[in-house]
Amino acid sequence: MARVIFQNVTKLYGGNPIPAVNDLNMEVEDQEFLVLVGPSGCGKSTAMRMVAGLEEISGGQIIIGDRVVNDLPPKDRDVAMVFQSYALYPHMSVYDNLAYPLKLRKVPKAERDQRVRQAARTLDIEQFLDRKPKALSGGQRQRVALGRAIVRDADVFLMDEPLSNLDAKLRVQTRAELIKLHERVSTTTIYVTHDQVEAMTMGDRIAVMSLGVLQQLDTPQNLYDVPANKFVAGFIGSPSMNFVDVQLESRDGKIYAVTPGFTMQAAPQAASSLAPYMGKTVTMGVRPEHLVEVSRLQGHVPGMNIPVTVDIVEQLGNESFVYLLAGSVLLTARMAPDVPVRRGDRIEVSVLPENLHFFDPQTELAIR
Repeated sequence: MARVIFQNVTKLYGGNPIPAVNDLNMEVEDQEFLVLVGPSGCGKSTAMRMVAGLEEISGGQIIIGDRVVNDLPPKDRDVAMVFQSYALYPHMSVYDNLAYPLKLRKVPKAERDQRVRQAARTLDIEQFLDRKPKALSGGQRQRVALGRAIVRDADVFLMDEPLSNLDAKLRVQTRAELIKLHERVSTTTIYVTHDQVEAMTMGDRIAVMSLGVLQQLDTPQNLYDVPANKFVAGFIGSPSMNFVDVQLESRDGKIYAVTPGFTMQAAPQAASSLAPYMGKTVTMGVRPEHLVEVSRLQGHVPGMNIPVTVDIVEQLGNESFVYLLAGSVLLTARMAPDVPVRRGDRIEVSVLPENLHFFDPQTELAIR
């Protein structure tokens, strides 16, 4: 078991002056399941590949356990990687696929057999040991790829979007299996995904990246409740947070966010942080699940109604995504399926003051 530490890690490709990973500082705790998440091209896979030794580091240090591994070849880093494409040997049986990494390391045959069968039991693939990969389903192949990492008994597991080739139902099932697997083996794990739902459900902590820069490293709940900036606020949560440009005004000792068509009252605890922005335009954010039809909002604050026109209703069975027009502003609300709304309806929605977020329009950092 081992910690993984990124110290000012940078990666440049060729003559491109823009780093793929820019001054990354991060520590993955021993036995932690850390998820690297972000849109395509954000640097998350590059960061993982530098840990594996598949990419050279342009600057900084990567430390695994108590060793700086910058110049160590991949085989000497004691990491096991699971690829998106499974990377199984098609001509070998499942047993031989699992045993091959141990054979390369000259592990004795008896120990090799014991570790292979133990990994197969852990992943419930014992019945497939004599099959070739082509005779397995996608989910079964993925478990074989995971098994090949487990038998290594490595200090660190690296998983690069291992579920992206699975269908939706199997992805949910395999996600649950991975969570239980980590609880059993307790190996330090770095997991890369572009799917924020996957990240939220699996990670002990999540590192959100954009354009090669670490935006925020925190627990899933803290990322949702207190995003560090507008990017994190918009990336975490589905549907994405609504953003509206508003002007801050002070009336009767209270702070209001004003935009054509409606006025919102900021929470009293936000007053001191919002004070320097009085009379200025800032970005206000509200999550779709916090935008509620007025008659159903418990603790509704009078005067915070937003008159809207229902533009589109997406029925999902257990909930509805309702797209609302407030003048020229398009808002998304997540509503219960029994809220009777149809396209063209005029309704009023509102939000509790404590569920409003505010961001500096220049830096896009959260105002708090």
